[in-house]
Amino acid sequence: MRRPFYHLTREDREVIYEGITEGISLSDIALTLGKDPTTISREVKRNRSSEIRGVFNRNNICIHSKECTKSRQCKKTCNKLRCASCTTNNCNNWCQDFFEKTCKQTYRWPYVCNGCVKSKYCGLPRYFYRPTVADSLASNLKSQSRSGIILTTEELLALDALVSPLLKDNKHSVEVICSTLKDQIPVSPQTLRRYLEGGHTKAIRLDLISAPKRKVRKKRIVHATRHPDDGRSYTDFLELPEIVQANCWEIDTFFGSKRDRSCLLTMVNRQSLLFLAFKISACDAESVIGIFDWLEILCRDAGCSFEEVFEILLTDNGSEFSDAKGIETSHFEETKRCSLYYCDPYSSWQKPHIEGRHTLARRIIPKGTSLTSIGHDKVALMVSHINSYPSIKREGYTPYELSLKTIGKDLLTELGIDKVPYREVRLKRDLLDI
Repeated sequence: MRRPFYHLTREDREVIYEGITEGISLSDIALTLGKDPTTISREVKRNRSSEIRGVFNRNNICIHSKECTKSRQCKKTCNKLRCASCTTNNCNNWCQDFFEKTCKQTYRWPYVCNGCVKSKYCGLPRYFYRPTVADSLASNLKSQSRSGIILTTEELLALDALVSPLLKDNKHSVEVICSTLKDQIPVSPQTLRRYLEGGHTKAIRLDLISAPKRKVRKKRIVHATRHPDDGRSYTDFLELPEIVQANCWEIDTFFGSKRDRSCLLTMVNRQSLLFLAFKISACDAESVIGIFDWLEILCRDAGCSFEEVFEILLTDNGSEFSDAKGIETSHFEETKRCSLYYCDPYSSWQKPHIEGRHTLARRIIPKGTSLTSIGHDKVALMVSHINSYPSIKREGYTPYELSLKTIGKDLLTELGIDKVPYREVRLKRDLLDI
């Protein structure tokens, strides 16, 4: 079966080499590989390697050597009858009528000297086809054809003016920029990264989020709080229907400086990636319960049900989430308002969405930054910008747009979350003036 759109592999070139050496016809080799005969002939001519002439019979390789009658061309006192038969002074080096012989086997199939019995002592130019050399030449050609810049100077300047401010000032990722502005960016994210690393734009490698090298973190032994097996384990969570799992909220805490007593209680919805953050005075169970009581009040003011919005919660084994009954019990009545589940110890990968949102938040609040001067208004501003950042895994929609269908605008307004235009979204430290 022919495969006309696949590149030749090393194994294919081995078949070509063996076919040429054994004298197999071009059509039979092409039929064996499932290629067009022209593909095989171009492959041999393009990737053949040239070698020096043989040691023997290399005195005269002029096409006119047999019928040439020139003599005494080197000096008048030469006693040779013909210059063509002279072995002392090779006339090929200085004769103006010299025209080099060519072997028919090198300018028609197989175009190489593989399998020729005269190749060892032939004085004519010799070419050989070797799979290793041919594969290396083909790889270099493929690499060179994809290197360089395919844009004109004007297109490159327009691309730089569009992309560099979003990378340097707003701290957007290359993938999100190319996905959101795909009608205005004529290259792929990988090509754009090559332009950045090649110095073709004002933005440099250090302006990228994940390109600079980071220090290796020191591992610390932290003893996790293990909760009793009361139906709230991660195994119990996996037994829930997939629709319920997809709509759960992952919860965690976000710390600034080690000296701060306060921290942020963060939440993210798996389905819409809506990110919520609330500043709490202390990282303890009482402060966490207070936030959920306040959310229940906001839901009632916005005309929605807390049980429907925050039905399932998934968190880690931190001590601040140890009071499961306090979190699950309603503020107004002694009824259950939600269900809380715990991840396995040291298994942050079981709640990846909240970890991904923390990565965006760290662009605005780096590690070691004190949260003392950051009030609820600045936290809401940060959350609004993060929720207005498009998600590639959600087909370019923002969490704010997706949450309008499930939560509603009234609750988002009560939470202080506003929509920010894409060009104004800033994931940088100067957003909060800290």
